Amino acid sequence: MHAAKKAKTDGHLVERAVLYQILHTRKDGSAVNPVVQAKMNKMKELLADPSNQLQSSDTSGSIAWSTDDVFANVMGKERKSCDPTPSGRSSKTALKDSEMQSSQVRDNKVAQLKASLATMEEKLAGFDEMKERLSHFEEMEQRMEQRMEQRMAHMLQQMQQISSHCNLDVPPVQQSPALSKSSAASHQPSSS
Repeated sequence: MHAAKKAKTDGHLVERAVLYQILHTRKDGSAVNPVVQAKMNKMKELLADPSNQLQSSDTSGSIAWSTDDVFANVMGKERKSCDPTPSGRSSKTALKDSEMQSSQVRDNKVAQLKASLATMEEKLAGFDEMKERLSHFEEMEQRMEQRMEQRMAHMLQQMQQISSHCNLDVPPVQQSPALSKSSAASHQPSSS
């Protein structure tokens, strides 16, 4: 990305020595460490001589390089694992590979986020279903309590009628305190 940006700004390919300096310089303009500073100084000294600068007609990429450029002279013999543009591959191919990897990483993250979202939506739907069932059970419980109270009141009324038909001196049945408490408790709003 740095090479492509610099090449676009300068209007020509960027040498590896210049790219090295860009990548190893802090925002305040200093080198990341003294060893790097020494290498950068040597590269600047060599680049000052126009005969050491690469003259490339290749415009397919953004990095100008060769096996004996200033970067190779200062850093030593090229090693494939450390080479910014490995031999046999153009910088454009390397950039495309980098973009593809970046795109794949982004696509994988998007896929993971979508999967997480789907899982959360399933859990939410399950939660809503449980909430609806709970509400339904609470309604059923209230109806059952109301029916029981109605039946008990009806039974008490029937017992009073029977006792009055029998001309018994039985006082009218009054609701017991325990029944009053359980009936009152069933009408209390739940705290859940």
